[in-house]
Amino acid sequence: MGFDPDKWKRDRSLMSSFFNGDEIAAITGKLKNLKINNVVFCSFENRFAKSGGLAAVTTNILPYLKEINNIPSVILLTPFYTLIMDSPELTRTGINFSVPFNNKTIHAELYEYTCHYNKPRSGSLKEYYLKAEGFFETQKGLGDPYSYDENNKERSNNILKENSLFFCKAAPLALNALNIRENIICHLNEWQTALVSLTAKEAMLNNTLKSCGTVQTIHNSYDSIISPHGFANLLDGAGRQKAAGFPEEGLSAYRIGLRMVDAPITTVSENFAGELSADIIQTGHYAPHLQNIFRSSGVYGINNGMFVGFSPEFPKREQHTIEEIRRIKLKNRKALLRVLSTYKPRERFGDLTYKGKTISGLPDNIPLIVMSGRLDPVQKGYYILLRAIERFSEDEIKVILAPMPVHPFDLDYFYEIACKCKGNVTVFPVRMKKGYYELQTGSTFGIMPSIYEPFGAAVEYMANGTVNIGRATGGLVDQIDNECGFLYREDAVFYTPENMRAFVDTAHMIQMRKTNPWAQSMADNLYEALKKAINIYRNHPDQYHQMIINGFKKARQFNWETTAKKYYRVYEMVSRA
Repeated sequence: MGFDPDKWKRDRSLMSSFFNGDEIAAITGKLKNLKINNVVFCSFENRFAKSGGLAAVTTNILPYLKEINNIPSVILLTPFYTLIMDSPELTRTGINFSVPFNNKTIHAELYEYTCHYNKPRSGSLKEYYLKAEGFFETQKGLGDPYSYDENNKERSNNILKENSLFFCKAAPLALNALNIRENIICHLNEWQTALVSLTAKEAMLNNTLKSCGTVQTIHNSYDSIISPHGFANLLDGAGRQKAAGFPEEGLSAYRIGLRMVDAPITTVSENFAGELSADIIQTGHYAPHLQNIFRSSGVYGINNGMFVGFSPEFPKREQHTIEEIRRIKLKNRKALLRVLSTYKPRERFGDLTYKGKTISGLPDNIPLIVMSGRLDPVQKGYYILLRAIERFSEDEIKVILAPMPVHPFDLDYFYEIACKCKGNVTVFPVRMKKGYYELQTGSTFGIMPSIYEPFGAAVEYMANGTVNIGRATGGLVDQIDNECGFLYREDAVFYTPENMRAFVDTAHMIQMRKTNPWAQSMADNLYEALKKAINIYRNHPDQYHQMIINGFKKARQFNWETTAKKYYRVYEMVSRA
């Protein structure tokens, strides 16, 4: 059974650490009469500054929140990253305001972008970008909204933390400057915006805002330790004095923020919601300090919708016959082989060949396997796939990898495998200027060997007519079943806190993972899943092509209309006593 949000009960115990009884009563009264007229989606990622899936969520969900639920106003509030955002589509609003922060007065201004959309119906909404000198100055070369110093992780994280505190302090003031002052739901995303749940309450007490409730979505369980001084920077008057007196130990953005929100905590998939308080990588590594909150308050899993549309290559989707799917898939495969034969950016390494010659003559029964996306050594499992494909003989499979690395040394193991598995592996460690669509539609299998995965992108492969192979974790369990793909899992005996911690601690020393029993077992079981999938592709082609049809059916279940309705149900709980 999943979490039932109707059984959620508000916990006001932490509010007394910041506010007195009369203040709590005033806040409660303002929320009890709140109407859902303004939804403010707060995110540190946006269409101009992307890192993971959160940017894709922000560019997909807002029109559905507005149109499906008939909300008068839905906006995005996000940082303006001065060094990585230069789009002419961003314009000044002329709205300026001051933010008291860290014993200084910071000048801030808002830029805007008008988003025009035609789904679920035609309309437009505003996105507002908060700019302030000395803040949100991420490195230009990386283009990552979370990275401020690639050579000093601690310094980078401290700057990110300071920017988070500033954003949370500035958000209510920005809304006031926009003349959005009442009947507001601030939909907070990730720890960087979580403390708006605190500053919005103070804003109601000092009349910056009239009524503003907060809800929180966790896309990852990453958190940040916040000092008492940091919390004090968020508040004024008595609240500031109380925060400054907090003990040094045990404070974090989520430990405060999650207990201050006004509705059930949400996350981006149903299965991941359960894993937050059950999977040892969460309970023993990323979020042991949040377990009491997760178990007492519960976490409501709301699946994301699809980040891409269905491929036009398959116009009838699940209504296609097996023979039609076969013909289309063969055509797409040939298009991919043409790309692989001709598209050779300087960053690409590793040749694909057949019998030592060109890949263009590859027989149809040799599978093309693809893995693409962000190269996160802890989460995404590229190195598990590399270890598994070492075991295949020449011309048994062909593997295309499209990782997005952060550091040059992230690719060391890729070079090793490309050399060792010469002819079987090619690597595009760059944002592909051509061929990515062909990868999605022409490959035989898309691989997602994630160490953990809040939601994932399995439905993207399904929507493009490619069968998935994924580790049974997080949102991949919600997306992949044995009718449309292949799930695998390592042997349970090796999934121990010791092996897991050793795996995480070697994120920058990948070769050390070769002796990790958990990593070995993940690779062994992925290899077996690949062998099973390849056997079906070669020897039972009707079954393989039926899985593509089943994938179209499955992908339809993930739609933003359903997601928007479920979030609205959470918004409604803000006014519940």
